Amino acid sequence: MSATTDTAGGTSARDGGKIRAWHWAAAALMAFSLLAATWLTPRTTWYERLGRPDYQALVPTAFGDWVLAPATGYEFLVPAQTDALNEIYSQIVARTYIHQPTGRRIMLSLAYGDVQQGVRQLHRPESCYSSQGFNVGDPRPDQATVDGRNLDLFRLSAVAHERTEQVTYWIRIGDRIIMGPANDLNFTRMAMGLHGIIADGLLFRVSEIARDPADSDRLQDRFIGDLLAAVGPSHLSAFVGAPTS
Repeated sequence: MSATTDTAGGTSARDGGKIRAWHWAAAALMAFSLLAATWLTPRTTWYERLGRPDYQALVPTAFGDWVLAPATGYEFLVPAQTDALNEIYSQIVARTYIHQPTGRRIMLSLAYGDVQQGVRQLHRPESCYSSQGFNVGDPRPDQATVDGRNLDLFRLSAVAHERTEQVTYWIRIGDRIIMGPANDLNFTRMAMGLHGIIADGLLFRVSEIARDPADSDRLQDRFIGDLLAAVGPSHLSAFVGAPTS
């Protein structure tokens, strides 16, 4: 009888010890998770490193052969979409420039979000054009040479009724231009978050109403080169991120 009691008591003690060990392990894991989450939580913003760029002020109204076009009543986006985008982006610049030697018009649209988190993330132009009733082809990866620098970008054509618009754009997240699929935006944003930085993002888009994509691409590249030259080296990273080969 005594031996049986001792065995039961020993078994109970061992079980109690295991339970206490699991409790300590669980508590340690929770504490580690809390510390890791605290350590990995981004605490600085990339836009602060850029000096809180003011794109309305940074983009000149005249440069090279380009001058700001007078208002014509054309809107880049319908009001309902504009209201929605104001909830996503902290700055939107929408202007039309005239190329004085030819009279052709280039439309410039900048959409900037100082915090790329949750619903406040950049939308690609193809989704915006599609929502306005355009038939949009797949974006074509391309490069433009600007001041000896290769600039990665996308081209696409958007068609609605009698209107054909040739579009060039790129997306900057933090210090780099994103050239891959939509997931690349999230991967880049998360990678910066692991370094304690909340990414910002810029959608830089230019377009022309034209039927010949190759001819329009050449004029758009000239516009981009002239604009970035006018912006100057000290503010270039706000538009195109860190230098690349």
